[in-house]
Amino acid sequence: MYKNIKLNSFPDDYVVFDIETSGLDYSHDKIIEIGALKYKDNKLIDKFHFLIDPKIKLEKIITDITGITDSDLVGKPTIDIVIPKFLDFISNNVLVGHNVKFDYDFIKYNIKKLHLKYMENEIIDTLFLSRVTIYDIKNHRLKTLKGYLNLKYNSHRALDDCYTCNAVYQYCKNKHRKVLK
Repeated sequence: MYKNIKLNSFPDDYVVFDIETSGLDYSHDKIIEIGALKYKDNKLIDKFHFLIDPKIKLEKIITDITGITDSDLVGKPTIDIVIPKFLDFISNNVLVGHNVKFDYDFIKYNIKKLHLKYMENEIIDTLFLSRVTIYDIKNHRLKTLKGYLNLKYNSHRALDDCYTCNAVYQYCKNKHRKVLK
C-alpha cells in the first residue's frame, strides 16, 4: 500500500498525476496516457504528458470515455520508455491524485514489471479530502467536483484531470486552513 500523508499536512510543493488506461485491471490492462503537473509554492513549474502505445487495440468504450483512439497511440513511446521518465519527473515529491489507489496500482505494477526502483513518495488522495471537506455534493467523482468548482477542463484526459485534481486539492487545503485558524 502507498504511504498516505497526514490530513493536517498540505504541502505547497507536490506533483499532481493522473493516468488513462485501457481498462480497470492493472495486471491485465495498459496505461495509455500519463499526465503530471509539478508545483512549487503552489505555483505550476513543470508539466509531464505522454500518450503511450499499449500495443493492443482499444475497446470502443475506452475511446468513447477518453476520446483517445488507436491511431492516437500508434508509434507513441511504450510504457518501458515512459515510466522511467515519469519516475524522474516526480522524484521524491509528494504525489496528489484523485482515487489515487487506482493510478498508483497501475504505476506500481509497471514499475515492478520493469524491475525499477519502488516509489516511496507520500501520497494525498483528493477523493478522501473532498469527502471530508465537501458535504453538499451528490458524489465525489472528479467530474462532479469539476462542476462543483465551476471548472472548464475536459474529463478523462490525464492533464485536464490533473488540473481539476489540483483545483480540488487547493480548495480542500484552503478550507482546512480556515477551519484551523
